[in-house]
Amino acid sequence: MSSSRHWIKSQHVWREALGRFEPAAVAVEGDRIAAVERPDAVPAGATLRDFGDRWVMPGLFNTHVHLDFSASKTPLRDFEAEDPSERLLRAAKNANTLLLSGVTTARDCGSQWQTLALARRPDLSPVPLPRLLMSGPPITVPYGHLHFMHGIVRNDRDIYAHIARIRKDGGRSVKVMISGGQMTPGSKPEDTVFGQDDLNLITGESRRLGLPSVAHVLSTESVRRGAIARFDSLEHCAYFDRHEDGRLYRNYNADVAQTARDNGSAMMANLSTAMPGFDAIYAKAESDRTPLEKHQVRQFETMVENFGKMLKLGIPMVCGNDAGVNDTPFDSTWMEVDWMIRGGQSPVEALRSATIGSAKALLIDESVGRIEPGYSADIIALAGDPLQAVSALKSPLYVMRQGEVVLGQAGVAA
Repeated sequence: MSSSRHWIKSQHVWREALGRFEPAAVAVEGDRIAAVERPDAVPAGATLRDFGDRWVMPGLFNTHVHLDFSASKTPLRDFEAEDPSERLLRAAKNANTLLLSGVTTARDCGSQWQTLALARRPDLSPVPLPRLLMSGPPITVPYGHLHFMHGIVRNDRDIYAHIARIRKDGGRSVKVMISGGQMTPGSKPEDTVFGQDDLNLITGESRRLGLPSVAHVLSTESVRRGAIARFDSLEHCAYFDRHEDGRLYRNYNADVAQTARDNGSAMMANLSTAMPGFDAIYAKAESDRTPLEKHQVRQFETMVENFGKMLKLGIPMVCGNDAGVNDTPFDSTWMEVDWMIRGGQSPVEALRSATIGSAKALLIDESVGRIEPGYSADIIALAGDPLQAVSALKSPLYVMRQGEVVLGQAGVAA
């Protein structure tokens, strides 16, 4: 990576403070943005990449991925069939896919201990990686959600030791499974498995160490406890109850949502997770859908409605899609931005959620997530205007990560 100054110019550069694209020239020096000037301010003879009428913006964030998982229809079976070294190779490949899709910063929300090596020694990776904030094995209870990643705790001492190991091994985020999950056999999403004192301890220690905290919350009570503990981000917020028919139902709780808003937690909704399966159901005539498929459609639509309710309440939204779980590939972050717009965000709000808003939840918004002097040079260029058609985010023409071009041609002389 060269330390000499070079320039990027476009008629459409995202200006966060204005909430729009404007003509600008961006000077990059090393891994940082050195200046943002008028397009005619580029010195004669400077190294320049002129994107003309292309759209230039900060790299995307994905605040919730699982790098060890395959994103197939059977990710857990694939995980169990692989040994730790194979999972690490898969994780590197998945992280590279994220980067080439325009995601320059990602948080892994649950992986084996060995995968922390990607954050600890990215220089050894055989492929370029995005900035990775790794959570390592999520904190969970015996037989709890993702317990097979070996993040089980039984007491306060275990919690302190777990967080200390995450930090020592290169992790930069603390994840806890407050509720059960749907992917782990024997774990029930409607169950809340951690007490309030434990959660307060986890967030308190995370804040002391300057690590962002993130909580998996599917049951209504788990959302409430996570909000009271002031986790930086609450994942899913499903408000699940199980009814007598054995199925899970989303029952929005306005009081709990208000608690989350008042205590400052952001929310990751993963509206686009497993979308190929829903697309297949929606392709059927309603009369041809099975009772289970009709239930799944109702709950999906309720999830989107609940997102809109929490958005109107003022809960900050961040961009994450649970990439790696079933039918959720690592190049599909753009679809989450699309669904946040469908759920009620304006295109400007959605772009902010996918950039500086996510950076804030990750506690790095003073150095990442904007095209401004002093910020990390994480920049993507698009063929179209994402405010008019979010699908423009799908295939970036150019990706710069921390000053290094990983996709797109090198500069030419001005």
